[in-house]
Amino acid sequence: MFCSPCEVSLPAIRHACRRCALPLAGPRLFCGRCLGKRNAAVDDSVAAFEYRFPLDRLVQRFKFAADLAVGRALACRLAACVEGADRPRCLVVPPLSPRRLRERGFNQALELAKVVARRLAVDCEPRAIVRVRETEAQHELDRARRLANLRGAFACARRFAGAHVALVDDVVTTGATAETLARALKEAGAGRVSVWAVARTPDPALG
Repeated sequence: MFCSPCEVSLPAIRHACRRCALPLAGPRLFCGRCLGKRNAAVDDSVAAFEYRFPLDRLVQRFKFAADLAVGRALACRLAACVEGADRPRCLVVPPLSPRRLRERGFNQALELAKVVARRLAVDCEPRAIVRVRETEAQHELDRARRLANLRGAFACARRFAGAHVALVDDVVTTGATAETLARALKEAGAGRVSVWAVARTPDPALG
């Protein structure tokens, strides 16, 4: 999919916080925010790349120009990145609102999850999480406002009875969506929630 120079230029994450996947300068276990947080619903996270050039252009091409071939290539790299991780019972994805799904024509997280599920031979359950109310756009909100915006927006359509569940997404920015969805999964009985993402925003304010 990519020529050799472009492949080399992809910003792979070498060191990251084990809980939120924030890129770190060295091999620490956790970032500063996660060290001080004791009640997080997300147990562990993996992101393949930092969300910066040129990876950000690839994600945007996949997401907003419906380039599914780019999406498959990114999903394969995510699958390779989590290949050595504990296998979850199933993969789940953040549900899009009906309006956003009509606009985009597909759920980018589901396209990624389907590829990862096939590569790892685990189940993908695209309807496990449902959106129960509309929310305002997240991109201009800080973490606290994102968490408030998402409160009560999701529910689980099934029980997980202590299962390990992995949430697949394209980009983790502040981690608010992942945390909200992980809480819904824990309320539905999940024993462990992992987050697997193609990219993580390297935001120094979160470290």
